[in-house]
Amino acid sequence: MVELVRGIKAGIVAGIIYGVFYALFFWIFPILVASLLGIPTTPSPFGGRYVKLRVHPFAGLIIGPIFGIILGIIYAFTYDRLPGRKLLTWKDSEVKGAILALVVWVILFLIAIPTRISISLSFSELEEYRVFQIIMTLFALWFFIILGQQLGYFWDKFKPKEPKATST
Repeated sequence: MVELVRGIKAGIVAGIIYGVFYALFFWIFPILVASLLGIPTTPSPFGGRYVKLRVHPFAGLIIGPIFGIILGIIYAFTYDRLPGRKLLTWKDSEVKGAILALVVWVILFLIAIPTRISISLSFSELEEYRVFQIIMTLFALWFFIILGQQLGYFWDKFKPKEPKATST
């Protein structure tokens, strides 16, 4: 039970951080990438298709903690079974969190392909612009892996304090 509470706490904090960065970056990044690729970002006076935000980016402040809680619960139950080791500056638990996030994201991606739901849920993709779709999908993947890494980081931060041994 202690590990479950620890996972939920770590998930909430990591999710809040994810939500803040999601809100800030997805406010500007899709429009910037679309304009660099020459994809229309505003409606033409004569009609036509263009890239637009589907969900307000600040919804990430709500979605982030929800993702964090779900990942935190899964992380608490699967921590001992997840592969991981120290990688560059990431600790073992951070790598485990990133691996879990990658696995969950791949599952979401495989669900999104037949349903045609955007992985990032923040912009309307135009099917004729595959490069834009690939860039935004990779960006969403990178953000989700960072969520997993933060989950592992806060997992270590919320480790229960060990009682000090008293000498008699």
